[in-house]
Amino acid sequence: MRKRKSPTTKKRSGTSRRYWLRFCSALFLPALLPGDDYALIAGTVYRETGHAFPNVSVLLSPLAKAKGAKKQSQRTTPRGEFFFRVPARPLEYEISIAVEGYQPVTKRVKIEADERVDLSFPLDRAR
Repeated sequence: MRKRKSPTTKKRSGTSRRYWLRFCSALFLPALLPGDDYALIAGTVYRETGHAFPNVSVLLSPLAKAKGAKKQSQRTTPRGEFFFRVPARPLEYEISIAVEGYQPVTKRVKIEADERVDLSFPLDRAR
């Protein structure tokens, strides 16, 4: 009698789980812990076809010096999403995205209080 092989399962890298955990912990964990108020700057990066653009470097820079405000950089998730936690104070930030082969995009966003600002970044191919 032949032994049956057990079905093989595809191993996952766990990347999407890591991003999901990081995303959820950044949104919900601070609300449970005492501390300073914060605002959330979130967005999605798209290709010219309308599809999400994963693993793109996003840079957030405060336009003035303020306590707790600092430059931050992050890569987009497999769904093209990113988010930054910033102090909930009136301050203006600049978000820059540059990808080889695409035109760079820069947007400014103004934070007034503990709020969430959602942005969209469609990227066009460089001519």
